[in-house]
Amino acid sequence: MLPQQEFTMGEEWFKKCLPLEYYDQFIQEGIYPDGRSISSFAPLSFKLGAWGGVGSALIRQGGVAVSCRVEASLALTHDGPLITPEIEACASVSQMEINDITDILNKLFTNKALFPRSVFLAKGTDDTIPLTWELSLHIQVLNSDGFVPDAVVCASSAALSNVRLPKVTLAHAKEDESPIQREEITVSKETLPLDLTTFPVALTFYLFRNSKGDKVLVDPPRELVQQCATKVSMVIDSKDVLLLRTRGVIKDDQLLSSMIALAERRHQSIMDVLRDGSNN
Repeated sequence: MLPQQEFTMGEEWFKKCLPLEYYDQFIQEGIYPDGRSISSFAPLSFKLGAWGGVGSALIRQGGVAVSCRVEASLALTHDGPLITPEIEACASVSQMEINDITDILNKLFTNKALFPRSVFLAKGTDDTIPLTWELSLHIQVLNSDGFVPDAVVCASSAALSNVRLPKVTLAHAKEDESPIQREEITVSKETLPLDLTTFPVALTFYLFRNSKGDKVLVDPPRELVQQCATKVSMVIDSKDVLLLRTRGVIKDDQLLSSMIALAERRHQSIMDVLRDGSNN
């Protein structure tokens, strides 16, 4: 028993006093200390439509759990935002991180190429005064042991993919300039999905740097993140990189290409999981 204790104490000392060297011995073999591949993403699961509203999703991604419920309201067409995120988080998530995530979501939702305003026009009001749907995303971060922005973006995309909106009939003439009354609006029981053609996915990569070069890390353990030289956050859909943020230096363009290739494969695997979940 003593040799095992000595080994454990020695490993803990190595990890605490020489963290770069400790992690380097594993990363050069392409693994983390727990044996997981450095290119392996955290497990992902979806549950759609169980949280109320006009659409919802619960996402578990590694140690992060996020729910998103979509509420809808009608308005006259306007030029303002049509999707508004509201984030509540457990105490372990800082307000700064919440603000950063909100900023990412707002950049995506105001991108008219991703979310065309025509998609939100209420069906059935074409021949009268056009109305538009405004969507509020109520997002809750239930557990934060991992990369929270990635899970929040994924939960938001999944909830929007689950949205179904009713047809609307408006008994108010176009030339009538008086305010629209509630009783003039009839909401049908027939519902239709949002005709969205994109599913944004967020991913976070890190670069671990030693004398031999840089290694791309996927979902590294929290204590290893502190030893990394560069952080790269991106949002992609099936075709393009929609958003890219870096903290630190990327010395080789090939590293960024590797990250994008990993991100594209991850996007496809998420779509496969979502498709399987929708069919069950």
